[in-house]
Amino acid sequence: MKVSELAKRAGIAPSAVRFYEANGILPAARRGVNRYRTYDGADLCRLRMVVALRKLGVDLQESGRLASLCSAGQCDEMATELTRCIDERRTAIAAARAELEHLDSELANLQMAFEAGQSPASLCNEGSSDDECSLGCRPAARPGAATEIAVLPVRLRT
Repeated sequence: MKVSELAKRAGIAPSAVRFYEANGILPAARRGVNRYRTYDGADLCRLRMVVALRKLGVDLQESGRLASLCSAGQCDEMATELTRCIDERRTAIAAARAELEHLDSELANLQMAFEAGQSPASLCNEGSSDDECSLGCRPAARPGAATEIAVLPVRLRT
């Protein structure tokens, strides 16, 4: 099959097939007498594995290496190494999830403070020893809210 058919059957663009080949993720394709790339079922299987691994977030080079192991008949070794990759990926996802949950909590607290007409200390002096915010920040009053309005000095350019 030609590159366009291979790409279609793998669910990617022909340029992606050429990219994978140029970067050593796939071996160089055989060439017909017309110099067109030709592929077989084994190439399709290998490419589908690379595409599936990439969708799972496995590094490009690692995806190619794992697909090569399986293509060489070393599927047990590939499975063992893929299990390690999966563990690492899930650990990274758990850390990212925890970081996002913390960020969401901080943003929610900040939003609630502004909606209540309060000046969140975390913006001005978090981690500092003095209790005074040198910027004098106060949120703007919301309609219907009884809050103190601070006026900041403004320098006009003339």
